[in-house]
Amino acid sequence: MPVLRMNRRRSTYAIAMSIGLIGAGALSIGVGCKGASSASGECLSYSCDEDGAKAMLWATVDETYQPSERAKTALGQVIDAGASKMKQDQGFTPESFELARQNMKKFLDEVPEGGEDPLGPAAEDLAKKTAKICPIFPFC
Repeated sequence: MPVLRMNRRRSTYAIAMSIGLIGAGALSIGVGCKGASSASGECLSYSCDEDGAKAMLWATVDETYQPSERAKTALGQVIDAGASKMKQDQGFTPESFELARQNMKKFLDEVPEGGEDPLGPAAEDLAKKTAKICPIFPFC
């Protein structure tokens, strides 16, 4: 049996392919984040990569707000930087997705009510890493 050195960024599927288990039907475990359960038991239906992380974070925003153009611009910067930080720090795992999603919800819950566009200035502060909620993974 070949010895495998595990690299957390290398998928189980790629490892199995490299030793020929998929073709033989010997591997029956799930791979990636698609359909994986998070720590809270909620199903993550996003691909386990940078694009999936961005889609998940935007969906989290859209659950709470219909962001203005100002907010979309700032949140675009925040989400892009957050997905990059996830990639560098923890990789794309169900746990890192859940943590990022919960922290985005925490940020959104703390956006002050009222005014014409409360999310815009709050998102700009988060993009500048000057929001009261900082530091918060993976945004600041």
